[in-house]
Amino acid sequence: MSEQKEKEREAEEFGAGHPSRNRGRILIVDDEEDITFFLKEALENYGGYEVVTFNDPLLALSSFNNDNNKPSAYDLILLDIKMPKMDGFELYQELQKKIDTAAPAAGESSISSGDQGKNGKKTKICFMTAFEVYFDALKELFPDSYPSMCFIKKPSSAEDLIARIRKEL
Repeated sequence: MSEQKEKEREAEEFGAGHPSRNRGRILIVDDEEDITFFLKEALENYGGYEVVTFNDPLLALSSFNNDNNKPSAYDLILLDIKMPKMDGFELYQELQKKIDTAAPAAGESSISSGDQGKNGKKTKICFMTAFEVYFDALKELFPDSYPSMCFIKKPSSAEDLIARIRKEL
């Protein structure tokens, strides 16, 4: 069986339909290259998403200095919580600042509640972690954003990940 036919068969098993169909654009920031490789492969080949990855949160953040690349260019942003140089929550706060400076109206400062993604929907942020998440502490850190926050536990199967992302989008 050809590689393309095999991908199509596996995509049908995941319920993704034809894998080349673009379901949205996703940014993944995780310091572990094997994780970003797995996520990119799974989401592109079986989920039909366009995926951009960074293994360095500072590089991911600097990529938004380009006028052609804004947080709104993505339908979903997946951030690892525990990374060197800058953790996922710090990166989230820096992305919020970029949105604040680009937002045309005062009430549109939150990525999850104001910026429009590629498909015309609000850009959603999901945090990924292999560790326990302390939800009470997060409520204190992000009181306005907490209700719309999403957490994905690592590791996760490709099938579970795609189902969760579809639910979020």
